[in-house]
Amino acid sequence: MGRNGGARNKRAAILMMMTKMKMRFCCALLGLLLCLPICSRAQEQQQKQLLIVLVHGMGDTCCNPLSLGKIESLLAEEEDTEETNTNKKVISIKFGRNSMSDFISGFIGDAFSLVKDFGCAQLRKAKEEMMMNHDDTIENDDKVETILLGFSQGGVFARAMVETCEDEVNALITFGAPHSGVWKFPGCDKTANALSRKWCEYSRKVASKAAYSEMLKSKSVQASYFRDVSDAKRFEQYVRSGSLLSVINGEEEDGSDDEDDARGEERKMKTGQRRREKMCNLDVFAMFSFEKDEVVVPRDSAVFSDAPSVPFEYTEEKSSELLNVRETKFYLNEEDGLCLRELDEKNRMKIDVVPDAHHMQFSLEWFTENVIDKYIVAAPEKREEEVKEEEEEDKKEGVIHSINRFSK
Repeated sequence: MGRNGGARNKRAAILMMMTKMKMRFCCALLGLLLCLPICSRAQEQQQKQLLIVLVHGMGDTCCNPLSLGKIESLLAEEEDTEETNTNKKVISIKFGRNSMSDFISGFIGDAFSLVKDFGCAQLRKAKEEMMMNHDDTIENDDKVETILLGFSQGGVFARAMVETCEDEVNALITFGAPHSGVWKFPGCDKTANALSRKWCEYSRKVASKAAYSEMLKSKSVQASYFRDVSDAKRFEQYVRSGSLLSVINGEEEDGSDDEDDARGEERKMKTGQRRREKMCNLDVFAMFSFEKDEVVVPRDSAVFSDAPSVPFEYTEEKSSELLNVRETKFYLNEEDGLCLRELDEKNRMKIDVVPDAHHMQFSLEWFTENVIDKYIVAAPEKREEEVKEEEEEDKKEGVIHSINRFSK
């Protein structure tokens, strides 16, 4: 009995131990199964959501395979490394229901409506689609990093989108954009096709008449950023015109002399503060000019140059007299209404030039090296770090980051 009892006890102990092991295994398996959705969700949340928005200029369309379409394809095909774990969406703003209306809207239309009804609306829709595809809510759309790229006239529209759209933008990159306006209507791009040149010449005539006409200014897109500094009276008309550029540059003045319009002035101030906050939220604001630009006059308007005074009769020979961005009222005014000074102090403002290039003339190789690699592939903190390093290197070499360093 003693032996049999001992054997039974031993078998019982072994059986109990095996039972415990099975229970532990089952618990571990159950825990793993329960964890899978949570772990999968956590991994998805770590995935970077990147929205790239292109805004075309005059004489172009959203999806022209010979121009912006090439850039859209390049950005869409750009492969992400495993480390970035990025879900990317690339869109190009279409200012109309079809390609023809998109093309015409580059010349004729109300600039404010084009920005709001097409630019902001398509930006909102793209963000919603990205979040819905990842089982998320609209309240979390700040997880989508948004980069706007504005080309020529589209650069002004892109900055207006940053300042006025409800959605936050993380980076703004512009190419040959007349940020401080066009001061003269230049000759049209000789490299453009016949249809584009014809529309350009027509738009020049309309814009020159519409710039100060209450009836016509909302019909000419080019009039929305015409800024005549050659005559004090015409410049005063510009600041009172309520044009798109005068508004987003914070230069507009209320034409009313009514003292009871205090509420309107207060509303304007709050709107200006909101626009400033939008600009200050940018991780980077990069501006590129074209060294041989003859379409934007002056060419360094693309990097916020300005006239030393008004009136100022601009000629190519006087380009060296222009104020660089750090000398302008846009940068130095006490309110820093465009947040240029704050962005610069945080090394988030980048000024550069496309060397030896005419308006909007650059290779895809240049674009990849100077735009994609620096500002799109890199994370926001990496972009800021790279900008700071370049600034320090240039200081050591005695190079001043100003719009006039490339002027002839």
